Amino acid sequence: MAKMNIKLTILGRSYPIAIEREQEEIYRKAEREVNATVTKLKAVYNVEAQDYLAMTALLLGRRKIEMEQSRSLGEDIDALVEIDRQLGAYLENNIR
Repeated sequence: MAKMNIKLTILGRSYPIAIEREQEEIYRKAEREVNATVTKLKAVYNVEAQDYLAMTALLLGRRKIEMEQSRSLGEDIDALVEIDRQLGAYLENNIR
């Protein structure tokens, strides 16, 4: 995989970073999301830059955890559907 250097701008500051070329769009989207979240927070709060970044990290971290829990719930539902299928097949074959 080819590496490349890009600059991401967060809250007006540039951050050079070396990434895999295939991941550039992911980093660019993350940059936009962080900046959009900071902009929303600026409309509500009047705090220091580091506080906006801390609040943004908290919000994005919470969103990540919610997504992980949602995926876990989906896996649990899939497992229950499989158990239901197996139980139905057992009952159909063994109860007359």
